Amino acid sequence: MLNHRACKKRPCGFESHLLRLHMNISFYFQKVDKSCEEQLKNYLTEEKLSRLTRLLQHGNLELADLRILAEHFPHHNEISVKLTLNIKKRELVAEKRSRSVIESFDFALDNLISQLRKLESVMHDK
Repeated sequence: MLNHRACKKRPCGFESHLLRLHMNISFYFQKVDKSCEEQLKNYLTEEKLSRLTRLLQHGNLELADLRILAEHFPHHNEISVKLTLNIKKRELVAEKRSRSVIESFDFALDNLISQLRKLESVMHDK
């Protein structure tokens, strides 16, 4: 059973080897217990983010701002993960709800990468 906390968004600092990527990464949690927070932070590795950062290598990586919002919906026993990527006046948003924080994150990340690829192809076509 998950411990329920106040419904306030609370930023969470994330100090690790991911800071070498030079992308600003912010975590926000709502009604999520500490074990889910740690699970998501530990799951977010360079391997997972390398898929994203490869697409941002052309001068956009330093300008990228990734916000990760995880929210627990106790009535449905689901966790929503929303990824928001801001790059050069553009905002890409991907969100997924499921019973697992890892599954939600993976689907949202796949969706975000798909959006970024489409954006990159449109930019290269111009």
